[in-house]
Amino acid sequence: MNPKAQPSVAAVAEAEALIQELKPTLVEMIERNDPTVRNLSFNDIEGNSAAVGDLLAKLLMVRALGRQAPVTPEEEQAAREAAFHKAPPQKQQRPPEDLQMTRIPKRKRKLKTARGEITFAREYLHFPELGTGIFPPGDALGHPGRGTDPAGDPTVARKGR
Repeated sequence: MNPKAQPSVAAVAEAEALIQELKPTLVEMIERNDPTVRNLSFNDIEGNSAAVGDLLAKLLMVRALGRQAPVTPEEEQAAREAAFHKAPPQKQQRPPEDLQMTRIPKRKRKLKTARGEITFAREYLHFPELGTGIFPPGDALGHPGRGTDPAGDPTVARKGR
């Protein structure tokens, strides 16, 4: 964002919603870090502070994932290929482009991230004849990005730096 540009009304509203969602945890951590707390160590202070940062990161990830663009034709094709290659050989009867596919909107998914586990809803592409499905975006190896990720791999999140 340009430092002189005004934030959008939507971004300000989103920030306000996040503040409200974070408020109970912030209050709790402020109380836990109160100087009158007996035997409060630096490790306690650091852990309490990190918990707030982790919660904020998880809330931002869930919101961003919830606003992902619809699956593109290229992502659909990548999903077909990833599902095909993930399936056992005896189920690989037809080429990926001929597979029957069902779109399941808003299917819940758990994802392990460097900040902890998150749950979000995302379109799921199911291939009944293969007995498997894909949560886009990501790539066939499970790395983040625009592509597909294997639905069975809950550890596709990028590690924090």
